[in-house]
Order: sequence, then structure tokens, then C-alpha cells
Amino acid sequence: MLERVYRKSLIYEMGGSGAYAATHVVGCSHGCRFPCYAFLMMRRFGKVATYEEWCQPKLVGNALQLAQRELPRLRGTAHSISLSFATDAFMYDQPEVTELTLRLMRLINSYDIPVHILTKGIIPAEALQLSSANQFGITLVSVDEAFRQRFEPGAAPYTERVASLRRAHERGFTCFVNMEPYPTPNIWKQDIQHILDAVDFADEIRLGQLNYNDAVQEYPDWRGFYERTGSAVAAWCEAHGIVYEGPGAKRRRPRTRHPVDPESLFRAEL
Repeated sequence: MLERVYRKSLIYEMGGSGAYAATHVVGCSHGCRFPCYAFLMMRRFGKVATYEEWCQPKLVGNALQLAQRELPRLRGTAHSISLSFATDAFMYDQPEVTELTLRLMRLINSYDIPVHILTKGIIPAEALQLSSANQFGITLVSVDEAFRQRFEPGAAPYTERVASLRRAHERGFTCFVNMEPYPTPNIWKQDIQHILDAVDFADEIRLGQLNYNDAVQEYPDWRGFYERTGSAVAAWCEAHGIVYEGPGAKRRRPRTRHPVDPESLFRAEL
């Protein structure tokens, strides 16, 4: 059984756009080695001491009670609630995490508020029985299992990840693919076309660079690499009728899914 922690609040607003988020799990067992942005921020704000501690997820034991208290005031105000930016709501091989996520989804949907989830795990069949307004996405920066074993050792295999998103798409859900943090070729040499071919059914693709890794800036013209890669992905998405967001996009949309103040992502009142 996973350890429990307790918070004073759960749901917070992201930049005044009607988008909200909630963090109902602290830590993540995926053990990503990019490094993990969420871990770096949690350590910075004194919420976790070591990466080993971070990789032992803890459930927010009063998450449902907090949601029941906070959701009534958000009916008609919140356009969506994301679960979550600071962890993975469908953490691979963590059934307690998935069960809490599903219970929160049912509760949030009961207030006519859609849930948005980005995962490196598997979207469970139970989630596809909930509101059709919910949106699902997967992070996919490679389809090479050797890459996953090195950089995302605890996350779901790529074929399982993609298959679960395809099932969601076939059930009529809006689905997106997050190709971030995308590595430079000196970190991992690959053909991005292989990733695009695997997710040609997606409604939206988002590309972003790898941060907090010194090796990126060791690659010659790394900024140009991301611009060229982004332009190629943008052109491919346009040809396939897929919305694109990232470097090279013809129209930059406001990134309303991120809070104005990054610290608000990680201000867990534990």
C-alpha cells in the first residue's frame, strides 16, 4: 500500500483562463532520467529531498474530501481540470494511483467539468466510460524501447502507450501527443518520422525541447535543430489535418494549459 500525505487544498487555477489543475499524488515511479522537471521543482521548493524518495509515490489521502469541498464553487467557472502537471495520473503499474484518479475523474465530471490527462502510462478502459468531454494525451519522444529503458525505465512500453491512446481516439475522445522533452541527436539519434507515423490518428501534437540537460547545448546549433524539427513536424501535421503546437508553428496559441507562475504547480501544502 502506498504511503499517504495530506494537503490543505487540491485544485488551483492556471493563469486565469478557466483552466485548473490538481495534484493528488506526490512523486512518480517512472524514474525518468531527462532529468525529471517535476522532481527538480519539488526539490527546489523543499517538498522532496532525493530522487529515490521521489520515485516512491505517495497518495494525497484527503484528495477526494478536498475535491468535494472545492468543486462546487468551480461549476460553471472551470473549463477543465488537469490531473496533473506534477505527477502521472495513470502511473504505470500503480493500481492505487489509477483508482484514485478514476474516482476523482468521476467526481469532477459530476460537476460538468472535463478532465485533461497526460500520461506515460496506460489509459484504462474505465476512463473511456466517463464524460466524452474528457481529453487524453501521452508523452512520446521516441518509439525505441532502448531509449525508454534508459530514460523512462518505469513508464509503459511505447506500443502499449500508443495503443491505449488509439482506443481513446476510437471511442471519440480528443487525443493529443506530447513530444516533449524531445532529445537532440547527440543524446539519442532517431528519425522523428517513426514517432509521427505511430500517432497519425492524434488530434493534436505538441513538440518541446529538452531542458535542464547540459548535453543539449553541446549539440551544434541546437536551437536551429529544434526550429528545423518543429517546422518539419508542423508541415507534416498540416498535411494530416492535425493541430500542431511548438517550434515552427504558424500560429502560436497562448499556452493556457500552463500556469503563469511555475511555482504554483508545485506549491503542495503538505
